[in-house]
Amino acid sequence: MKDLHLDQLISGFLDDTLSPQEKVEFESLMMRSEAARARFWELAEVHGLMSQAMVNLSVDDRGDWKVETRSTGLSTTDTSLWREASSLYRRRKSGVALVGGVLLGVLFSVFSLPVRGMPQQPKLTPLTAESFETGIAPAVVGIPTTVDNWSGDFTNVVASRDGLTPVDGDKMLQILRADYQGKPEPDGSYCGDLYRLIDVRSLAKQVATGDTVVRASAMFNMTAQPQHENFRHNVSIMAVTSDLIANENLFDAATIVEYSLASASRQSLRLDNDPQTWELSECELRLPPETEYVMVYVAISYGHSKNDLRRITFPGHFIDDIRVSLADYSH
Repeated sequence: MKDLHLDQLISGFLDDTLSPQEKVEFESLMMRSEAARARFWELAEVHGLMSQAMVNLSVDDRGDWKVETRSTGLSTTDTSLWREASSLYRRRKSGVALVGGVLLGVLFSVFSLPVRGMPQQPKLTPLTAESFETGIAPAVVGIPTTVDNWSGDFTNVVASRDGLTPVDGDKMLQILRADYQGKPEPDGSYCGDLYRLIDVRSLAKQVATGDTVVRASAMFNMTAQPQHENFRHNVSIMAVTSDLIANENLFDAATIVEYSLASASRQSLRLDNDPQTWELSECELRLPPETEYVMVYVAISYGHSKNDLRRITFPGHFIDDIRVSLADYSH
């Protein structure tokens, strides 16, 4: 039976809404109860934060949380890791503090001992890594129907330009337009889309456990743009079946999310206007056991507000270092 009060304390901690008294109670529970610590990580995973907490988190000598990204030029100290519901580009402070890092060590200790019903450090299976070093641009046919091919709107593979350098290797993908060849009614399009369909049927035994999480990440950047223009980035994952792919009426960019087995998405509020900084966006989805394919969606778009300026073309917007992997939490 679930302890609703404990869940409320954990959710409050993750959202940084606990009162000082509740923070004391939360820390006390975490220090003395293994079951409470296990429940903490279960809810942290629901928040889409487990991988970031385990891989990207450390405590520096000042007692601050430090988020270390894998890419050059991306390192930030941030006390609000648990509140990161979209991408790591947000720089927000919170009042959460753990004296001497003791509670942090106690929380991580749950992974050093077998805890019933609790996933251990996962086994990772890389599915794809793309930095566009081949120089081959994705297909321009919208959503793909064949596996292991990038496809979407008009793009071009380019080298460094306008003071903007690829984050990985010598090349990066430039988003050119928000439409593709033969797109019906392209007028009004303002999202530059990129898709990849990945076949996971060879991993059916692993996926069938229900303990498999697919992770997708990508880096985003743009040249300096007018301050009044708003741009966003997006990384999404969809779990789909062969039947959906075979249905021409349903396997469409406008309906795939609705008819997928499950989906997850991470959208930024705004792409920053500094070409010297690449922004990381990450997304995770626990795959239903029936999953046969994974569709990964990466995009840059104009703002979604009705007052935002929108065009079908993009003046200087880039994607690089896309990575997709499976994390197996079964044990």
